[in-house]
Amino acid sequence: MAFGQHTTGEEVVKSLTGRTEGKTFIITGPSANSIGGATAIALAHGKPKTLFLTGRNPERINPVIDEIKKIDSSIDVVFVKMDLMSLKSVREAAAFITASGKAEKIHGLVNNAGIMATPFGLTEDGVEQQFGVNHLGHFLLTNLLLPNIVAAGPHARVVNVASTGYGVGDVAFDNINFDEGKTYHPWKAYGQSKTANILFTTYLSMHLKSKGIEAFALQPGMPQTNLYKHTIAATDPNDPASFPAAFALIQARYPDGAPSGDLKEDEKTVETASSTPLFAALSPSLDGKEAPESTCFLRNCVEFPVLDYAKNPEDAAKLWVLSEKLVGEKFEI
Repeated sequence: MAFGQHTTGEEVVKSLTGRTEGKTFIITGPSANSIGGATAIALAHGKPKTLFLTGRNPERINPVIDEIKKIDSSIDVVFVKMDLMSLKSVREAAAFITASGKAEKIHGLVNNAGIMATPFGLTEDGVEQQFGVNHLGHFLLTNLLLPNIVAAGPHARVVNVASTGYGVGDVAFDNINFDEGKTYHPWKAYGQSKTANILFTTYLSMHLKSKGIEAFALQPGMPQTNLYKHTIAATDPNDPASFPAAFALIQARYPDGAPSGDLKEDEKTVETASSTPLFAALSPSLDGKEAPESTCFLRNCVEFPVLDYAKNPEDAAKLWVLSEKLVGEKFEI
């Protein structure tokens, strides 16, 4: 079966049940009416053994758990409280998962949660919040759970939900907090965080290939979800959080055309937006794909090119070192 822009996550899962049945998956940010929620619900059609769903508020995830139980009541669905604004909370969540006795082998980690175009703010640990939530919290969670992912054996996957919006900005390694907000721009900060997602994926892919573990980043699509609350509120086109402001930055940076290509290809529902994360987590056609030979970036369930700065191995290593410094812990993979 060919997958594309209008494929649903359920269609992907039902065609790849050999990769899901009896297995364990973790999804961050699977709230109701979101891409993460649709991803979790679609995954339920594949008879997984255990689904760990992480988030701040159980009230936003309970409707997703109810839908999963309607599809297959035998699935063990575990809510894990985790706030990506706090590294302490991430550590507690990882400890809860590993202590549960239900995650000795993790076959897929989908780092889906994120924020976009927010006003300037810092995480509990003093990091610009888009970088902290979209990248740093997931960096820590992934590394803390990595032994369990490796234990699942070949073709266990780490999936980082990124965006072609990475093109708005690269990582300012020496100034990730934008001069403590003085030079902050919500879209440049978003672009920095999404570039970090792709660089993190590049590093994981290169260093885990000897263990048979794969990592992919992706653009899921652009359904109207709560992710867009700051852009929707920006009714003034001069508001830096508005879409016109984002398009102006892109046009200035790429006068010959944006790296995202035609945005019409990103018009989706949450159900069709869940297809590419699930394809990345499950598809055997991606077995053995590794950076830098592959972009390890997907859009509409196919590989999609990214600009060199987002997949540069040296910058990927530089980001890894910076991330270790920010979380206060070193990881050998």
